[in-house]
Amino acid sequence: MPKHGIFYQLAFHFIWGTKDRLPLITPEVEARLYPYLGAKCKQLDYHLYALNGIADHIHILLGLHPTTLLADVVKNIKGASSHYINKQSGLNATLYWQDGYGLLSLRQAEVPRVAAYIKRQKEHHLRGTISTLLERIES
Repeated sequence: MPKHGIFYQLAFHFIWGTKDRLPLITPEVEARLYPYLGAKCKQLDYHLYALNGIADHIHILLGLHPTTLLADVVKNIKGASSHYINKQSGLNATLYWQDGYGLLSLRQAEVPRVAAYIKRQKEHHLRGTISTLLERIES
């Protein structure tokens, strides 16, 4: 991802849950939330590799520029997405996120494996084949 005359390959796996881990990401919310998050990442110049989740949490795999503050990524995405669902989506739904989050930096070689894991979130949770590392939100 060259930009601004420098070379970098920075990939990060973010995960955070809904407030009190309530099942707030219903199929109806998900159908609006995920496209919105994709558009928001593009607007903020984040390279979106993968996005998925289940009713009580989401995973986002992003490529970021070296000047991007990781805490700002979380703040920007969480704040914008809850505002969108609660105020602008036209849904009769609420979405609130927990305060904490999980974050892993990845080697470029790990990106395809983690992206595949994220894309199969519902399957992993249904079958009990989750990765404790990739599902970790808080210490």
